[in-house]
Amino acid sequence: MTKLTTMLSLLFFFASSIFAGDAAGKWSGTTQAKTPGGETVHDSVWMSLKQDGTLVTGTAGPGADRQVEIKDGKIDGDQVQFKVAVGEATANVRLKLDGETLKGQAEVDTPDGKLVVGLDLKRVP
Repeated sequence: MTKLTTMLSLLFFFASSIFAGDAAGKWSGTTQAKTPGGETVHDSVWMSLKQDGTLVTGTAGPGADRQVEIKDGKIDGDQVQFKVAVGEATANVRLKLDGETLKGQAEVDTPDGKLVVGLDLKRVP
């Protein structure tokens, strides 16, 4: 029974790795943020992601020259999630991988309330 359980566990692990999308690479795009006061702010975003199975590592920031390390990165199918430091706060990022695009949002709790940032990125060749 133990051998069967071990084989099933390995099969599940490899199957989840096979079905994970390919988020590795450089990504560039735009953000659109709604501030707690209702103001809309636009900015740029740049990410460099590495992937090993379902583990995602790398950096993210407003430009290629202003990057911070991402934490707790993972991919499950077409869903990419990670955390990134934004000043003293932490952004919880959730993106959907669709071929050469990543779209989703980041949520940041600030002293003034929750900041929701829309993200729209394309893979950079």
